[in-house]
Amino acid sequence: MTREEVRGAIVNLDPTESKVRLPAWFDDTPWHRIDYLGWRDLRAAKRAYLVTEADDQALGVLLQQAPNHAVHGSRAMMCDLCRSTRRFNEVSLFTARRPSRDKRERLNTVGLLLCTDLDCAVKIHTKPIRHAFDPPGDEIIAARREGMRSRTIAFIRSLSDTERTTRHRT
Repeated sequence: MTREEVRGAIVNLDPTESKVRLPAWFDDTPWHRIDYLGWRDLRAAKRAYLVTEADDQALGVLLQQAPNHAVHGSRAMMCDLCRSTRRFNEVSLFTARRPSRDKRERLNTVGLLLCTDLDCAVKIHTKPIRHAFDPPGDEIIAARREGMRSRTIAFIRSLSDTERTTRHRT
């Protein structure tokens, strides 16, 4: 993907917001080996981006990290994309605003729990602990990758879905 494709892929970018800042290592991205590209905006610590490719088209979303208010230090949480269970401070709630021209709908957001470092690929590619009747390790990793990829695409498409049902206020 090119810089322009990635910048143009962000479905929920408000026109009044500043330009999408790509990471310094963007040109070295091994697109054939990753399932999505996730990075943080260095000028805004709580702002992050998630971009993937579906149907030969770039899809992306702007995310905001919510503050971590851990009640118990030993609590485990699961990332919604890679489905890895990690410590409470390694998984954070990220929210994405739904795009809307109606000012009343601008507060409509969707959230998901993500690995705080946005590097789910490391967890996906770790060698699984196999049991006697489990499939080979390569098949398990391929299934993990496909699952994460489909969940990523589904999340981004849920934000850009223009035919979603709206609630009628009475």
